[in-house]
Amino acid sequence: MNLKEMLKFADDIVFAKTGQHLDDLQAAVLRGTLQRETYKEIAKDFDCSESRIREIGSELWQLLSEELGENINKKNFRAAIERLQNASVVNFGQDVVVSGTFNICGEGRHPPNTPNSPPQNQETPNTKQPQTPHQDLSEMPDLGAFYDRTPELETLTTWILQEQCRLIAITGISGIGKTSLAVQLVQQIKNQFDYIIWRTIDASHTLDEFQQELIQLFSQSEKLDSPTTKPKPLSLIKYLQKHRCLIILDDVHNLFSSGELAGKYKPEYEEYRHFFKQIEKLSHQSCFLLIGWEQPREISQIESQNNPIHTLQINGLESQPQGKYSEITG
Repeated sequence: MNLKEMLKFADDIVFAKTGQHLDDLQAAVLRGTLQRETYKEIAKDFDCSESRIREIGSELWQLLSEELGENINKKNFRAAIERLQNASVVNFGQDVVVSGTFNICGEGRHPPNTPNSPPQNQETPNTKQPQTPHQDLSEMPDLGAFYDRTPELETLTTWILQEQCRLIAITGISGIGKTSLAVQLVQQIKNQFDYIIWRTIDASHTLDEFQQELIQLFSQSEKLDSPTTKPKPLSLIKYLQKHRCLIILDDVHNLFSSGELAGKYKPEYEEYRHFFKQIEKLSHQSCFLLIGWEQPREISQIESQNNPIHTLQINGLESQPQGKYSEITG
């Protein structure tokens, strides 16, 4: 599915919802998102303010989320569109595209039980159900073969569920199995949370973008849960206090400077240091799980039995059978 096809698919969804096609600015935001550009880069290309681009993006993600029945954001938009397009069934005779739980028709979109709706006994396509609104695991890798890490899993489970730690770091050299361990952990305890969100930190992931993505996800989920009300977006910490959340941040070492002391932030990511301190100090019922080669310096400075914060250092296993290396490196 190429860029033009994905934009056309998104345009069909927007038209089904609003009766209008994407305008130039909306198309620019979606095109830049599909090309993995930041809002700042999109704004520069279109000669527009970054705040305006963010506003347009937020409106688009909300519209697409309402229409598709799942959380759509800047990070998962491409994956969601590809998955929905691949699952779609096209009926050329009636000019109808059925994708997931919505219909895109030449005569407009009709709710159930209206004259233009299909008969009640009409067979519906056996399509994949949308992802639950309270789990955004679009960036979590699949779990392949892995070593038995039962002691580590039990330790993490105790810290998260019983001690209700707010901040946990999983550290170790590249390829030791940190991410694989976290994936297995998520699969075991995900039903204990209202929200589970997996994000991979890359070079363009600013703190502001990260927080706005989470706030948007929470806000959209609440709208889907209560479509008759219009709750106002809250600050991120308010959502973490309101809901029991597990938020996994993979590759946090991308925040740190190479060739410096462990855990020293790059200047452009210094805000994350204050953010993690806030997560540790403020009262809430959620947990952040950080995965990387090294941990933030402030964690080692404040970690103690009296603080809701822990570090798990992953080491190699002495007796590992040949041919069972983890397929997920971390």
